[in-house]
Amino acid sequence: MTAPSIHTDLLAYNFNLGTTRFAQHAPTADTGEKGYFSSVGQSFMHELAREGDVLSAEVILGKGGAIDMPDDEGRRPLHEAAYFGRIDMVRFLLSCGAVMDAPVHPFGHTALWFAVAQGHHGIARLLIERGANVNVADALNGQGLLHLSAMRGDMVMTGMLIAAGINVLAEDRRGQTARDYAARHIHKDLERVLLKIMEHHSCYGA
Repeated sequence: MTAPSIHTDLLAYNFNLGTTRFAQHAPTADTGEKGYFSSVGQSFMHELAREGDVLSAEVILGKGGAIDMPDDEGRRPLHEAAYFGRIDMVRFLLSCGAVMDAPVHPFGHTALWFAVAQGHHGIARLLIERGANVNVADALNGQGLLHLSAMRGDMVMTGMLIAAGINVLAEDRRGQTARDYAARHIHKDLERVLLKIMEHHSCYGA
């Protein structure tokens, strides 16, 4: 048996064991980066998306794997790929028809949300170019994408979101804008930029 066929057979075996629902292959929900995503109800495609393994994902899809199967909280492979910065996987999943703005319950976070929160500029740019909604907000605290980028002091991401038409005057549930977030986290340059843009929007509405 050749190496490629062994690889394919192993993938098929894993697919048959756990594509519909799996826990034993997923990262445990402990501390650290991977702890954000639990293994509850996740498919083998979730794991491949986390690892950015496009080749294996192609094999799994060829054997009937679901590209957009949500776990118990609505997290899909696209969310995993966006969170972990796997831009090639994000591109692949989108090309296969993954739902770009699918929300994770109960917060309503999308793939773009995860990309912005983690500072993955390339993925955020790709999603925006594909038409992702930039005006999503956390269903509980009202934080939008601009709040996230301002909190990080991410000038590049902030500029990208503003260019995409994000509402710079949007407030969270406490009435705070992205500029307030920049000020609170002592990102003075970004605070000044946001203040000027907000003043322009307040005066001219554009």
